[in-house]
Amino acid sequence: MTELEKTGKRIALLRKERGYTGAALAEKLKVSPQAISKWENGKCLPETVILPSLAEALDCSIDSLLCPRELFILEAVYTDGETHIPVTRFLDDLVRDNTLTIYVNTTFVGASLESGRLKMLTVKFQTPEGIFFTHALQNEPLFLNKKSVGFADDEVFQIIGAYYGNEKKYSSVMQKMEHYEYFKWDKIVVNHENFPSDTASDDTEYLTLVYLNTDGIHTISCPENDTIYYGNHHTQLLLQDNSKHILKDIMRLSWGKGMECPWAGSLYAALKYMGEDFTYPQIMGMSGACYRVCFTEVWDYSCTDALVAFDYASPLYRAIGYSFHIVDRLEKQERKNERLAIMKDIQNGKPVLAINLRVAPEWGIITGYTDNGKRFLCRTYFDDEVFNELEQEGSKNQKDRKLVFEDHAGYLFSDTWPFIILHFGEKGDLSSPIITLKASLEMCINSFYAEECRGYHQGKGAYEAWIKGLSKESDFDIENDRENVLRRLGVNDNMLCHLIDSRRAAALYLRDNIALLSETEKGCEYLEKMVKNFEAIAHTVSEFRDKLSSCEVNYNTIHTFGVSTPTLRREQISLLKHALVLDEENCRLAECVLKQI
Repeated sequence: MTELEKTGKRIALLRKERGYTGAALAEKLKVSPQAISKWENGKCLPETVILPSLAEALDCSIDSLLCPRELFILEAVYTDGETHIPVTRFLDDLVRDNTLTIYVNTTFVGASLESGRLKMLTVKFQTPEGIFFTHALQNEPLFLNKKSVGFADDEVFQIIGAYYGNEKKYSSVMQKMEHYEYFKWDKIVVNHENFPSDTASDDTEYLTLVYLNTDGIHTISCPENDTIYYGNHHTQLLLQDNSKHILKDIMRLSWGKGMECPWAGSLYAALKYMGEDFTYPQIMGMSGACYRVCFTEVWDYSCTDALVAFDYASPLYRAIGYSFHIVDRLEKQERKNERLAIMKDIQNGKPVLAINLRVAPEWGIITGYTDNGKRFLCRTYFDDEVFNELEQEGSKNQKDRKLVFEDHAGYLFSDTWPFIILHFGEKGDLSSPIITLKASLEMCINSFYAEECRGYHQGKGAYEAWIKGLSKESDFDIENDRENVLRRLGVNDNMLCHLIDSRRAAALYLRDNIALLSETEKGCEYLEKMVKNFEAIAHTVSEFRDKLSSCEVNYNTIHTFGVSTPTLRREQISLLKHALVLDEENCRLAECVLKQI
């Protein structure tokens, strides 16, 4: 091959490397496409006046175009995996006698990167053997000559370097990455479990990867506690944008759908998203929340909160095989660490339960975050009104509709910082069904006879306090205390709704567990009787609540209110006394079942 032909091939190679078509390069140099073709085919050399512009366009020196040589630097980048500085021409000019010898550092490369990340030089070079790729780390030598070979460019995707640490101290983790590659993970979470940290390191550490794909050599650096994921059909590595992370397709929550306990309903939705096959009645039954009744003399809506006075969480999480962690009423200066904990759970695919996300203090689910965790997305029992408005055909709020349904995966923003937060911990072994049933029946007894806690009466005490509250006529004098009377009526209706829901769940849960006692005839008999009692409570209370809803009481008309409401209250008192008797009988039956297990 003549020197003219070698020069032509060199021009053609660099043109393609720099992404030019023949026509585009001709237009840039203001020459004809035929001229470019003649140069590349070795017919002639570019005119002397064109050479500076040609060298600039191809990012090389004139000497590297015209002088006979067998080692060429096609591309060189000085990088810390985040910032990438091209140094191709600088490095190519250092080739002498088909040899390149340098010591990689800021001074020699002539570029500076101010970061604590590991720095390196990546190089694409050509020799008579072909085109290859290599890299050299900061403070290491790079030696190339015309016989050098590196990684070839015929790999679709290949990780050729993997390091964990920072510029002060790092180690190769190539063996770990080969292990993870074997399992074809979709993402790599950079933490000290996957990449153990040096005990002496207090500075931020990074996973730095060098990889090849059809586009060439690339470097990416991911700080600890962030995530690298595979994109473009597993041929590219990308940093996960942790400023925003949303768990998609968590079911909606609302009242009136057979899940009237927001804590249990939120748990059900979260567990369903996590792939756990538990029903709402199972969650209510395994926790013992299906047996609860709670009342406070101030007639507050919080008495229907499942965890306000009794620990139903511990037995539930033991039954489903998860540890858990509750954060209760943090001081403002403690929120930063908790925000990071919530973000970490979301990144790991774990929804977070919390109270007071929207509208009122009820349980809901944190489903994601934006703006680096400064804003939470959520599901709550108060969302329907917003969704109904946004889903109306021809809604005028098209911008808001797009924001919610497309940008935020159908979730709303949390209005306030939650005051109780419940995290899923590690998953372990589930309790056996018989142990779970035994624990549930123990909760039935313990919660019924539980003492007053922080002003909340429980079980038997709650029934008695609720009946006493309904009997106090002065508390229902709407003419003189309208606001408080309406609040008491609202709380009363909410409590009836929860009583119906919980006892239905209790009946369903226990009925599903009767088969566990098939070897004990008496045990089955006792459990069947408990089921009938719970069904009776749910049925009679439901009929009464339907009756209340059908009464057209006009709270603005004192006469109508005064005639009908005391009668209904007396009827409810009678109903609650009967429910108390049945629940107390169920405690005795539960004791009998426990003796049979």
